[in-house]
Amino acid sequence: MSLLKVDKKFRVLLDKDVREVAGLEKGDELLAIPFKGGIILASLKGKSFIGSLRGFSYNEDVHEASKYLFSGK
Repeated sequence: MSLLKVDKKFRVLLDKDVREVAGLEKGDELLAIPFKGGIILASLKGKSFIGSLRGFSYNEDVHEASKYLFSGK
C-alpha cells in the first residue's frame, strides 16, 4: 500500500513498489472504477474479470468499467 498525491493536473504517480507488486509497465492500461469516496485501479494486462469480483457491489450509474468487468473481454 502507498500514500499517493494528486497533482495540479489531477495526475497520480505510482511508486516503484506499487508498480512492481502490480506488475505494471509503461503503456499498460488501468481500469479506473469510481465510487463515492474513491477509485479502484485494476490492470487490464491479459485479464478477464468475469467472475473474479464475486460480491462486488456497484450501485452508481452505469459506467465505462462495466464493459470490461462484465463482458468477457
